[in-house]
Amino acid sequence: MQNTKEKIKALNGPVAVFGAGGFIGINLLKMLLKYRDDVYGISQDHLNNWRFIANEIPLKNLKTVDILQQNQVRDFFRTYKPQTIFNLAAYGAYSKQNEYDKIYQTNFVASVDLIEIAKEYGFKSFIQAGSSSEYGLNSNRPAEDTELMPNSHYAVSKTAVFQAIKYYGKIENLPLAHLRLYSVTGPWEEPDRLIPVLVSNALKGKFPPLVNPDISRDFVYIDDVCEAFADAASKIEMIKGEAFNIGSGKKTTIRELALTVKKLFGISADPVFGTMPDRNWDMPDWYADPSKAEEILEWKANTTPEQSLKNIADWQKKVDFDNAFWNRR
Repeated sequence: MQNTKEKIKALNGPVAVFGAGGFIGINLLKMLLKYRDDVYGISQDHLNNWRFIANEIPLKNLKTVDILQQNQVRDFFRTYKPQTIFNLAAYGAYSKQNEYDKIYQTNFVASVDLIEIAKEYGFKSFIQAGSSSEYGLNSNRPAEDTELMPNSHYAVSKTAVFQAIKYYGKIENLPLAHLRLYSVTGPWEEPDRLIPVLVSNALKGKFPPLVNPDISRDFVYIDDVCEAFADAASKIEMIKGEAFNIGSGKKTTIRELALTVKKLFGISADPVFGTMPDRNWDMPDWYADPSKAEEILEWKANTTPEQSLKNIADWQKKVDFDNAFWNRR
């Protein structure tokens, strides 16, 4: 099995990361840039993206492209001709992102346009970021070939783009694959999300408002997820049109998470549940069956929940999380 450096250096270049200004995108971009220089992080406004600024990403590796504008996408491909493409551009994963037309335009239409334009110039690998939300109501450790029952516009849009990936891979024999990501956590996540808020409060010896304690998630650490993207790109010739669950395979309820945090950070108070409204798509049994990724991609989530929380706490201290310019509340 190749190590991370070998995998990344062996990828066909140049490498493009669409949606590089997001949480997963910035971590993937940083991992790639650690081992090679022909990597481009693409966002709507690279000069004003807080993650790019805070991480001091070299401007030569950043490009502004609005994926909703075909002419901008085509100009980028004409100029840089990327051979390995990671598409993490998305809208609608957060409750505050609820414009249904923008959800479909970004997650489905723009993704298909991106693939069609990539076809014009040729490429070696295209890895699409999907979502565990595609399973929707069928969320209890589903295998990749189980029925998709999306229960939100975001989930429908991600299901639709998977069908496109499957078509391009299986029918047109193009090198594309689809990763269904579970609840990714780690540095540079949106600061108002559950884990960053939970850790920030824990470092002060308290709990934030929490949802129903029986709601569950499958938490997977960002470094492991970035490895999955590299693994998929490395093995693209044998996985065309396939989907893979990228999760730990472990069900963690909000109650279990809170009690782990209480012990890990030595919080004397008990958590109070139900003080934060549930999201419309939350489920009591939402966790992965990652066996296909383990078998074919030779990938697995190696970071324990406890280590993930410790890593995030260390990072928050390092960047002065509560006072950071990008976290003014």
